[in-house]
Amino acid sequence: MQELFTNAPAHWPKVCIEGLIQSNAPEVKAANRLMFATTVETVFRKSGIQVLEADVLRLTREGVLEIPLRVRAEDGEYDLFFYPIADEKAAAHYVAVHELAQKWGRIRPVFYSTDDLLAIYPETLEPVTRRDRLYIQAALTAPKGQYAMWWAQEPGEQFHYSSTYDLFDRIYREINGLEMRAFALILLELGMIQEEYEFTASTFTDSVVEIPVEGPEGVPIILSFSQHRGVRFHFHVDRASAEYRDLFLNLFLMRVKLWRKEADLEQVKRLDSPSYIWWRELGKRLRLSTSSSEHAISAVGSVKR
Repeated sequence: MQELFTNAPAHWPKVCIEGLIQSNAPEVKAANRLMFATTVETVFRKSGIQVLEADVLRLTREGVLEIPLRVRAEDGEYDLFFYPIADEKAAAHYVAVHELAQKWGRIRPVFYSTDDLLAIYPETLEPVTRRDRLYIQAALTAPKGQYAMWWAQEPGEQFHYSSTYDLFDRIYREINGLEMRAFALILLELGMIQEEYEFTASTFTDSVVEIPVEGPEGVPIILSFSQHRGVRFHFHVDRASAEYRDLFLNLFLMRVKLWRKEADLEQVKRLDSPSYIWWRELGKRLRLSTSSSEHAISAVGSVKR
């Protein structure tokens, strides 16, 4: 039985594991992670620390971070990272995760390993987040409720002065003239098409397509597309925080930037599309308007289920 090194709070119970295999083979890593999760749940149950979920995808400002285990203690939630092999690579990963937490919040990392990772000093750090996909999956139905592209969090808050408006504006500019291809990119991730050419203007009528999806962290989203208004995301108002909304939009922005770079589309000359013109004119109207935030919600895009 081997006691694991950790930087967890001192009053947390010790975690001891028997039968760890020192290997980076995918199947071995999966078995070690399962062994760790099972052991932690058994040990923590006696101390009042609740295991919430395993293999969690967490949104951050720099992309999506995979977290092996999330737990809830008396002073809040923690993110547990397990490293069966305590080497420079493991230390570099944890240091990068810790720096991510210090910079942006949202995560509280704790490591468990076969040696003290804090005593290993990595020469370089590698990215620990992913931004090459949205980590969404199609849902059979959308949970009941109101879905919107934006809603006010504070009295008097206005959409056109919000961080959400800025993100949408950058997205509309980024995919201006490429909306059909950007939507096909999402359909590819959802597995609804196998090739980009399967979704084209010649096979698409001028109507609105709405697809219920589940985003990272299990948040319900309705993805919509029309040639007039382009690609839009409508978030469940009661289940998505303003922070989550902006983080997901930032992920999509990073995704399309990467896609344009990989597809060599950065220098392609484009005419302003109908959806970009709609967005640009909408922004002008909202800046001149004195209407309530409810008017902005309706004007931008709201879906009721």
